[in-house]
Amino acid sequence: MKHTILLALFFLMSIVRNLQFVYNKACLRFYSMAYYPNKTPQVIRDDVVKLNKIPKRISCIINLRADEEENGGIEGLIGDISELAAWCLSAGIPSLTIYEYNGAIKSSIPELQRYLTKNLRSYFGVSVPTFCIKVPHSNITLTVGDEGSTPDLEISLLSRVDGKPTIVELTKTMSELTANKELSVNDITVKLIDEEICELVGLEPDLLICFNPVLDLQDYPPWHIRLTEMYWEPDNNNVNYAVFIRALKKFSQSKANLGK
Repeated sequence: MKHTILLALFFLMSIVRNLQFVYNKACLRFYSMAYYPNKTPQVIRDDVVKLNKIPKRISCIINLRADEEENGGIEGLIGDISELAAWCLSAGIPSLTIYEYNGAIKSSIPELQRYLTKNLRSYFGVSVPTFCIKVPHSNITLTVGDEGSTPDLEISLLSRVDGKPTIVELTKTMSELTANKELSVNDITVKLIDEEICELVGLEPDLLICFNPVLDLQDYPPWHIRLTEMYWEPDNNNVNYAVFIRALKKFSQSKANLGK
């Protein structure tokens, strides 16, 4: 009797989950049709101008898909980053952080730079906005455009090593400095740690978008999501504009309550 009841519950939950999956996929398809940028910055600006506020710094968790999958491999990853960069520039967001667990894109900076330029040209024409690509862990900065001016978009590439391992390394360094009497224990404050981690990894994003079927932070730097608004769409596994603009809409309606 118990076995029959458990089996019935299993089948019931399977049916409910399948219905949820179909519903979520149908919603995503509808949103994709309702929100379509068509590689036109003005369309994106029209979507954004209606919002009460937009984030200054946005971070996105994306995955490296298998080569045989659609938009898979390094080329697919580069394509996703290039689209996100174009959307941020069109929306007036000056900082974009890309988090990919393995850091696979970090070894393909020249290819990323070339594809970014090509994709931005398809959005903005010959007058491509200035942007820079940063890899904080390797202390690499590549600026494309007028190096004498402030970039219109700063793109930072993060991976697992920029999270807990960086905090561990910073702790060891401070311990060694303290043991050698080069740093006083009283000087080690939350403010100092915050400044050092921000120097090593970057500033905390206002909005974090997870382009995954489930909300999985994948060891994202924990220090950088203390006050960050997070957004994800159930059963979505692609980087698409509909999720991006819906995340901005949710952020515009959010309210940060800071404790004293």
